[in-house]
Amino acid sequence: MSTSRSPKIDTWIGVATLLVAVVALVADHYTDLPDWLGSACALVIGGTVTFAAWRWLRPGTHPTLQRNLLVGLLALVTVAGSALAWSGAGPRADERDDPADAKNVAVRETAKDFEVTRIGDNVPGADAELVIDACLEMSGTGRVPEGWGLWVANNRDPAASPGVGGFWSLQRARQSAGSATWHVDRFGVGNEEGDTGQEFWLYVFLVPPSSDAVLSSLLADAPGVEARPAGSEPVAQYRVKRNAVLNCPWFEANKNRP
Repeated sequence: MSTSRSPKIDTWIGVATLLVAVVALVADHYTDLPDWLGSACALVIGGTVTFAAWRWLRPGTHPTLQRNLLVGLLALVTVAGSALAWSGAGPRADERDDPADAKNVAVRETAKDFEVTRIGDNVPGADAELVIDACLEMSGTGRVPEGWGLWVANNRDPAASPGVGGFWSLQRARQSAGSATWHVDRFGVGNEEGDTGQEFWLYVFLVPPSSDAVLSSLLADAPGVEARPAGSEPVAQYRVKRNAVLNCPWFEANKNRP
């Protein structure tokens, strides 16, 4: 003896399936669930609606051609919606941040929180040009992201604009574990003799782990680099002017560097 479910049970099963699929589709949109879930939910929702239309639209009240066209259209929309819901299709995929991109965004935001509090004997201002010794230290506040490095460098100021010939006298800032302050030991700006009265630019930037490792390995042999380190984030830059105070042991210690 065969048995069959009542239409009412079929209706409740269909409604429950539809609700579960809708909830899952919304969850997939707002959370980081597997890529296939959105497409599967769209397929379930469309399939349920298509089946319901076929099941409950009676030929007696809806001509067969009209019924078939409607069900066919629902099936086509189901397939298209399922394809578009897949994370690799359309603009939705571009909106998902790659973990590396998220990290870079976080570091860019971190760079905005850094502050330079001392340049030699000066407290840097927003606009005023600073007059500096040939040799100076720098310090400030801000927590360096794990694995990254905070570096300072300088270059010349030809035609009242930052030079394009490289970044020189690179120095890596020191920061104790858990500290929110950093310090750069004494370094020289320009050449000790002949640069009195000349203008320079001082730079501070965050350097990602890969570039930080390269700079650290080159530091003993190279006073600078031709371009800003790859992936670095600018923290601050200042236009400065060298005064006539020369007595700077840093130049003597680095006079044989290329």
